Amino acid sequence: MVADMISLRQLNSLIAVYEEGSFTAASERENATQSGISQHISAIEKDLGIALFTRHSNGVTPTTLCHSYYQKSIEAIRTLRMAEQEAMNAGKGLAGRVNAGLMPSFTRAALAPVLNEISITHPHIEISVIESYSGSLTDMVRSEELDFALVPVVTGTPGIRYSHLVRDREVLVSSPSFGFEQGKEVSLVNLNPLNIVLPTKANIRRLKLEDYFTAHSINISKIMEMDSMMGTLELVGATQWVTILPYLICVPDMTSNARHINPIFEPNIYSDFVIIEPLGRSLSPQATYFLKLLQEKITSLAWQDS
Repeated sequence: MVADMISLRQLNSLIAVYEEGSFTAASERENATQSGISQHISAIEKDLGIALFTRHSNGVTPTTLCHSYYQKSIEAIRTLRMAEQEAMNAGKGLAGRVNAGLMPSFTRAALAPVLNEISITHPHIEISVIESYSGSLTDMVRSEELDFALVPVVTGTPGIRYSHLVRDREVLVSSPSFGFEQGKEVSLVNLNPLNIVLPTKANIRRLKLEDYFTAHSINISKIMEMDSMMGTLELVGATQWVTILPYLICVPDMTSNARHINPIFEPNIYSDFVIIEPLGRSLSPQATYFLKLLQEKITSLAWQDS
């Protein structure tokens, strides 16, 4: 049982130590004494009954348990700040600029309804959305050109804070003439050799998919490279080429006959996505609000295993 309530200040100290890698750097960032930061961490560890950091001469290293606790702390503080901002802004609209980076997986299905809601409820929020892939978006977050971005899971990138967004299932996308029943699960193992459209080798999805093909002896006849999800969708809808994409980007196709969407099984393939932010910088009220709406919409659209 936790003996005392862990304070917001203690959580901020933990986040700073985790992200900076030492008590000294964390104290400078939090404008606090090193002993004060150390006391906050010791108090949390005592209350939880676990060690969160391994101390050594060059700083500290988070324990396995600390990684999970750090993620939950980020989520808790974001939720608290959002609640405070909603209370402070009751009766008056949020305003200001938000610079966000999204992959095509999210812009196609989730972005339009969120932007429409914001334009009605908070018309003075100015939103700029950059659509790109993970490498470019990560660089823009690190240089603080973006307030946040939504990308495939990434860890260990300097200057970046990350937190879990959603897990989505990968699906096979093909023309209706290819012969698969819309929405039915399909295994790639026993199919005839496939002509498949894949992202270029600079895209982190490429390695993941090739590893899957190798591990499960998937028969591939030809590979076409294309780093455009919308272009890929148009191509496979009109030809006998197929592709594999996150379910999220294909949600609109489930109610049309332009393409057939088939969840891959035996085994299933999943992709994990994260929110990345510049390290040591808090989101503005308007950015927090925009992110909250995006999270809610994306979570509602992502594949749900029964």
